[in-house]
Amino acid sequence: MNKGISRRDLFKFGGIAAVGAAGAAALGGCSPKAAGSSAKEEAASTVLEGYCAPDGGWLGSAPDVKATSTVDCDVLVAGSGHAGIQAALAAAEGGAKVVVIDLVTEENRKVKGEDIGHVNSQWLIDQGYGPYNVGEVTAEFVKRTAGRVNPEIIRKFVANSGEMFDHTAALVQWPDSRIKVTETADPSISPLDPSQCICQVPGIAADGPVEYPIVRGDYKSWAAVAQFMGPIQHEEFPGVAAFSRLDEFQQFAILKAQDLGAEWHYETSAVKLVQESEGGKVTGLVAKKADGSYVQYNTKIGVILCTGDYAANVDMVYNLNTEISEWALRNGETKDDLKGFSTCDGIGQRMACWAGGEMEPSPRPVMVNGGGGDGPWGTTPYLWLNNDGKRYMDEAQIPAAWPATLRQPKGIICTVTDADWYETMKNAGLDHGAPNYGRPVYYEELIEDMNNVPVGSKEGGKCRTCTIAERMMSTVYAANTLDELADLAGYTGEAKQNFLKTIEEYNKMCEAGEDTQYGKDPLFMKAIKTPPFYACPTKNERRVNAGLVTLAGVTCNENLEVMNASTDEPIGGLWAAGNCLGGRYGTGYATPFAGNSIGMAMTHGRVAGKLATGQAVL
Repeated sequence: MNKGISRRDLFKFGGIAAVGAAGAAALGGCSPKAAGSSAKEEAASTVLEGYCAPDGGWLGSAPDVKATSTVDCDVLVAGSGHAGIQAALAAAEGGAKVVVIDLVTEENRKVKGEDIGHVNSQWLIDQGYGPYNVGEVTAEFVKRTAGRVNPEIIRKFVANSGEMFDHTAALVQWPDSRIKVTETADPSISPLDPSQCICQVPGIAADGPVEYPIVRGDYKSWAAVAQFMGPIQHEEFPGVAAFSRLDEFQQFAILKAQDLGAEWHYETSAVKLVQESEGGKVTGLVAKKADGSYVQYNTKIGVILCTGDYAANVDMVYNLNTEISEWALRNGETKDDLKGFSTCDGIGQRMACWAGGEMEPSPRPVMVNGGGGDGPWGTTPYLWLNNDGKRYMDEAQIPAAWPATLRQPKGIICTVTDADWYETMKNAGLDHGAPNYGRPVYYEELIEDMNNVPVGSKEGGKCRTCTIAERMMSTVYAANTLDELADLAGYTGEAKQNFLKTIEEYNKMCEAGEDTQYGKDPLFMKAIKTPPFYACPTKNERRVNAGLVTLAGVTCNENLEVMNASTDEPIGGLWAAGNCLGGRYGTGYATPFAGNSIGMAMTHGRVAGKLATGQAVL
């Protein structure tokens, strides 16, 4: 359980105060000018061919090390996160002799996260969620990523994700003494029990069955996620996925793979790939053991790269995720400030590049969620006002919230609603961070908290979020007049006058039933006219970094094989999955349903393991 960082801290990383990669593609051969003296000191003169980055030193060269021992196998899986576990299981099921290497100790091995976004599992269908049209879901991902993805890589996720989930779920036989149970969990209750694992649904589910997809702000979303949230919490708790039981679910996949002969080699870190002298096919990998010695794994089939992202490698983030680098430098920050939450250093991506591959082209995304106003309502599209007291976007276009908010003046970003706030919230979509009626008690407790917000108090009232298991608190202010609400929210002078004028004009559009300013869905055009009025201000600091993880990987073909940058053919013997795999997110984290980053990692890992061993996939 991670107690070292809170959800609030993460939103500072990845919400209004921090941002992710949605940048524009750079022209080959141009080296951007550094902004500020610190950037000039950090930037080097070398620019790698094919990259428009200020410092080519992010890649370096493959280490010149010699192995003192060897291990023979069919498939070597580098990394034992979500993708690596599923790749190992699939390859072992395909009859391969599999070895998995992981740099952590066996005791410290634990996958991160809470949600498995996926489509068309029997688990979902039995609850009334699906089956969904694979092509329609794929098209929505492509739309949200502005087409800067490999559609077939996306389709393979959508088409195969249900089988991946059901296959793993079938392995869960509870209880099992071999499973290391999350410390906050009741060991007598299975991680798949409905009290522990739910599917996120919108508030309108309270009124009866919902037809999916639901369309909000011209974006589609689906009830298509297994959220291993653990027991219901009624008070705020620090941490990220603090009660998650997802690792227990994945442990069953590890045990099954081991039953089939797969070996896990812990405290063993990937160093470089081994290739044939002619043609460059990958035939193994050199790794470093805990005692400092090097071992060469010789493979008959090849290597599957599942080593994760590179958010902990500030050189890679600075040079490859140039949009957030520019925002950081313009905000007076340095390269070191770009480090994200992940501890992964990009060794998989660099090994692939040393072997002849290349990173997918800019823009290279990172996982950030947020933008827009704050509040316990999640991404509900209420009225959002900037520091000048002005509205600045269609609040229902959740994928645009982060970049639009980043471009606002520093200072206040404020959510404004009134006594009829619940009606808008229940109609919200299902993007990551949306209100979650999968646990109706979250809604019930938010109603209770909102009713208890003291009217006119300068301290405001604390309200539990209705979106996440840790029940993060937000401070909400209430007033009987909009004039008083502006004061409580921190608006003065001209900004306060704009605040009042903007709401007056917004109300006129609501009463007319049409947003002639930004085109928000009429469903959400609710006039702010019934007291008490509510505001939840937060700060737009324009702070940016790599967020939770980077999402850019190496260029691969539709079979997840790493491509040779020179020949435009597969390198041979080399596959990528998880955050090593490019072609998935384009401009940023796309969420037609929550948890699809983990869902993709698990599914693409399984697909890679199958394809490497000649098994069929959808």
